[in-house]
Amino acid sequence: MPRRPPSRRRRAPALDKVERRGLLLRCAIRVFARRGIGAAHHAEIAREAKVSVPTVFFYFPTREALVSAVLEEVARFFYDMTETIHDQHRPAPEIILEHSRAFANTVTTHPDYMRVLLEWSTALRDEVWPLYLQFHEKAIATIARTIRRWRMETGSNRDPDAEDDARVIAATGYVLVQMKVANLPGSRIERFLQTLVRDTLGEAKASAQNEAHLTEFNVAVG
Repeated sequence: MPRRPPSRRRRAPALDKVERRGLLLRCAIRVFARRGIGAAHHAEIAREAKVSVPTVFFYFPTREALVSAVLEEVARFFYDMTETIHDQHRPAPEIILEHSRAFANTVTTHPDYMRVLLEWSTALRDEVWPLYLQFHEKAIATIARTIRRWRMETGSNRDPDAEDDARVIAATGYVLVQMKVANLPGSRIERFLQTLVRDTLGEAKASAQNEAHLTEFNVAVG
């Protein structure tokens, strides 16, 4: 009986350039989260992605291009979150509470993104700090827009400009992350959030929809 030739192993379909770049970028974020913005290099990303070092250089020709791509992706992720929540036409206290909870929950849902962001927010080096300020100011403008719209609709006598309150809210997000990492009880974090909203917006009432978000948040923070 004639022997059958050995079957050839089918190769996995090749990724197109967009998919390959996305894969390398995800691996780069993992490496940056683990090693730090200043220490991550092309060779480590190549090992993480199981590709050659020249492949990484093809998509990110210089270290500056690599760092810029990682930080732009982290900024895009957090700003998309911000825009999605603030595009809802709901009372500002509800939106701020939801945004703050979503930001804090990123510690567990997207820890690599959060690690990179936390380091980036304190990296005062010329090559990365202007990019962070651009991202941060854009987020503050979105938060201020929500507060300003709500104050006009409700006839509030508080500062209509809202930028100072928006800055307090944005800065407090990092305090929430620290509380989450420290494994503080969810009830304590929620009390802190309610105080934040009351002090900046004047109230912290939650609708039935917002109560559902609160339940999810308390489960997430334990």
